[in-house]
Amino acid sequence: METSQLDVELRLRINEFYARETMLLDDGRLDEWLGLLAPDVRYTMPFPESSTHPVDDDDGLPPFLLFNDDYESLKLRIARLATGLAPGETPRTITQRLVSDILVTDVSDQELSVRSSVMVFLVRHERHESFFIGKRQDVLRRDEDSGLLLAARDITLAHSVLPRAISIFF
Repeated sequence: METSQLDVELRLRINEFYARETMLLDDGRLDEWLGLLAPDVRYTMPFPESSTHPVDDDDGLPPFLLFNDDYESLKLRIARLATGLAPGETPRTITQRLVSDILVTDVSDQELSVRSSVMVFLVRHERHESFFIGKRQDVLRRDEDSGLLLAARDITLAHSVLPRAISIFF
């Protein structure tokens, strides 16, 4: 199916999926966020590209990944955050995510490839503010029980130098 032929109902379901995901992440409801993920999810983020270290150079080596998670490793990261012993998240960072430019780029019977832009505003200790800005390439899988599940996410940040350590989800 061509992406231009997507029906309005499916487009609304995709937008609602991202709105729900954003709400759960911003509210710190990470266990509920896990419920939006497929059991075989892949969650990756290559190190930001710079002029001296392009992400797609032809050296034959895979890119260095800041995140290379599956469902179990995401679950462990969330469990660690819940202990209160994660220095980068004690107290919890206040976040506000904006997801825009949602574009379905490919459609199959069971999966949708979706590209979006994301901006995450963070506040630490009520005084340290920073932003992460980038794009996401997702695979959403149709699921009879829950509608859509996140099956893969590749995050590419627009930063050459990161504003802070990353302990959040995108």
